Parts: sequence; C-alpha cells; structure tokens
Amino acid sequence: MITSAHASQYLDQALGVGVPSFIVDAAVAEVAAAEPAMQAAGYSATKQVLVQSMAVAIVASAGGARRIQSQTAPSSASRSFKNLDNALTLMRRELAALDTAGTVAAIVGPDPSTNTMFMVVS
Repeated sequence: MITSAHASQYLDQALGVGVPSFIVDAAVAEVAAAEPAMQAAGYSATKQVLVQSMAVAIVASAGGARRIQSQTAPSSASRSFKNLDNALTLMRRELAALDTAGTVAAIVGPDPSTNTMFMVVS
C-alpha cells in the first residue's frame, strides 16, 4: 500500500495539487481497504501502486482542488493557482482502464461530469 507521504508527493509533484495531510491520510485509509481485492484480482505490485495513487488522488482532490500554476520565491513571494478543469475526469478514465476489476470503483464513485440526460417524449 502506498503511504500518505507517497500520496502527498504524487499529488504535489505530478498533479500540482496541495491537499491537507489529514485529507490525504483519510484517502489513503479508504483506498487501503481495496488492497485485498486488488491482490485477489491478480494485480501486480506495480499496478496496485498505480491504481492506489490515482484513487487516492481522486478521493483527496475531489472537492474541487486548485493547482499551483506558478511560484516565485526568495525575495518576492508569489503564487498563482488554477482551478482544476477536467483533470479528475481524465484521471477517472485512466483509473477505469487500469482497474479493470473495479476494485476502487465504490471508493472513487461515479464521474460527476458525465451527465445523464432523460427525455420524455409524449
């Protein structure tokens, strides 16, 4: 299982998302519950790490996280952010393709950006 430190590193370095540590810890704990299902599905250790990393990222940043767009330092501290656009949707699709057994589907939930349209014709 990935650790909270690994998850925080992935969120920060790969996605540019800052998430409080208590949220990361909770997301890691939720995803850890799916590890036996991943093993039963025959996932390799590397595939488990990828699935766990993506699932933790989706769960931890699902609240509309913002990305660091630019930073400046020593003399004049500056930071600008960009709100996530469709990054979580893309990550959900990648995760679905990778997690073919659906071991974390209940944890990450459905993609809220896919709207279902009902039409009533009379």
